[in-house]
Amino acid sequence: MKVRLTSHITYVLVALTCAAAVLLCGFAWLAAVKVDDLSLRRQADFVRQGLEEQIAALPREQESVTKWDDAFLYVTQRNHDWLLENIGQWTRRYFEHDRTYIFDDTNRLMFAFRDGVDAMPPRLADDDGQEMTALASEARVALVEQAAKPGAEPLGQLARVRTIMIGKRPAIVSARPILPSSTRMQAEAGQEFIAIAVKFIDGKVAERIAHYARREGLHFTLSKGPDARAEVPVVAHDGRTIGYLVWPPIRPGLMLLQQIAPAGIGCLAMLIAVVFWLGRGLHRTSLTLLDSQAQLTHHRNHLEDMVVDRTAEIERQREELDRLLVHERQVNALQRRFVAMASHEFRTPLAIIDAAAQRLCRSTTNVSGDYVLEKAGVIRSAVVRMVDLMESILASGRLETGQITLKRSEGDLKALLVTCCNRQRNLSRSHVFHLDLEPIPQALTFDRSAMEQVFTNLISNAVKYSPNAPDIHVRARADEKTVEISISDSGIGMDADDLPKLFQPYYRARSATGIAGTGIGLNVVKQVVELHGGTVEVTSELGRGTTFTILLPIEFLLRDQQAAA
Repeated sequence: MKVRLTSHITYVLVALTCAAAVLLCGFAWLAAVKVDDLSLRRQADFVRQGLEEQIAALPREQESVTKWDDAFLYVTQRNHDWLLENIGQWTRRYFEHDRTYIFDDTNRLMFAFRDGVDAMPPRLADDDGQEMTALASEARVALVEQAAKPGAEPLGQLARVRTIMIGKRPAIVSARPILPSSTRMQAEAGQEFIAIAVKFIDGKVAERIAHYARREGLHFTLSKGPDARAEVPVVAHDGRTIGYLVWPPIRPGLMLLQQIAPAGIGCLAMLIAVVFWLGRGLHRTSLTLLDSQAQLTHHRNHLEDMVVDRTAEIERQREELDRLLVHERQVNALQRRFVAMASHEFRTPLAIIDAAAQRLCRSTTNVSGDYVLEKAGVIRSAVVRMVDLMESILASGRLETGQITLKRSEGDLKALLVTCCNRQRNLSRSHVFHLDLEPIPQALTFDRSAMEQVFTNLISNAVKYSPNAPDIHVRARADEKTVEISISDSGIGMDADDLPKLFQPYYRARSATGIAGTGIGLNVVKQVVELHGGTVEVTSELGRGTTFTILLPIEFLLRDQQAAA
């Protein structure tokens, strides 16, 4: 009777192990399906963001040739050779525009550059004539209406962007007026020359979106793909869907299951063999210990504990795997944001330097000193911007890895602030700095290089985000415990929702859209101030300006001096 009982126990344990394995596999499959669904939604979000970025980038690229004194002068002179080299070929070479058209002040086509070929005489293509003429007329009407509105935005910022079908190809189209960049020349509203740029989505645009979203095989198609989760609709300006961006879906959950399935099956077989072997051992033991019910109970409990422990271990491993997957996705998302930001921020100053240098090379005769000084200032400003970007990235990396330490020495914090303001004043002569720094003690101990980076970042931000508000206030206040330094502007300000996340790496407020920046500087400011034992506070109101306040403890700034005394 007891022999049959032990055999029955062995079979039950094996059956329970198999049932637990089946249940675990079901949980793993469900987790993989949910991970795949989340991954596909993330892939679609990145593709959608890449498409929106490409649509927004076209009018910005046009601005480099439409808001320019030389372009305004030569287009009114109808200098075809100059337009071909400096607008048609230049935008094709640097921005990969597929087509460029220019309509004169009577809305007649005067220049056409299609697919790298100069169309002479100028004529519209068979597949885009109606759309280009209508867009130019719409832009001209908008210019007249804009000029009639008091307090409206500058005409140079007006652009009409559309997503349309040209023939059987989807395209992004942007129309902007050609206007002078200085006040030496003027254009009458409604009489401007209109430049139209065209980029086909199924060409280089799709490649850039694929690079941005890290999706190999992404392409445009007129019909839906096999998986509705691995496609993003391309919507025209009138709301209708003109096609889809599709890509081979990446399913990390299914891939993980495929990788661990052989090992899992092996472990399951080994577990069943171990359980079966243990049951046989229990069976043999029961034959020799028929009179010891207590020992039989002990062995049974031991086996149950082993099953529970192994099940708990498998659950802990699954939780650890989920945590590592979440961490990896966060790291990948941060890396993609950083790569996209860095490539864009480095490309913009390089394009500015190249454009200014080309203009200097072309203007070899009758060049005034002021003109050379102006172009040299443009180049120097772009170089300073690149150097500041590199310094911010390096400082952020050193702070995050803990490889930076303060090199404190006695110095004049007030003089350092004045130096930073003077440097920024030379770079932005349109702004006025109001300084009230008398309360700052003369001799303090701090890291001069690190604090210079803090002040430079905050002052340059105040200038950059207040283009139409020239007054910058730098004030100081001190008492027995704290030195307080505030930097205020009356610029664009920020939403209250952005303030709690403002000091996170690579985060930028929504009101800063369209203004160059990396999102690194304020994180560096916070960490440097905290290394000095202080804190940073920020108050802001959208459209009213922003104030950053640095609070530094006097005890920390005088510590080395007291030790020396």
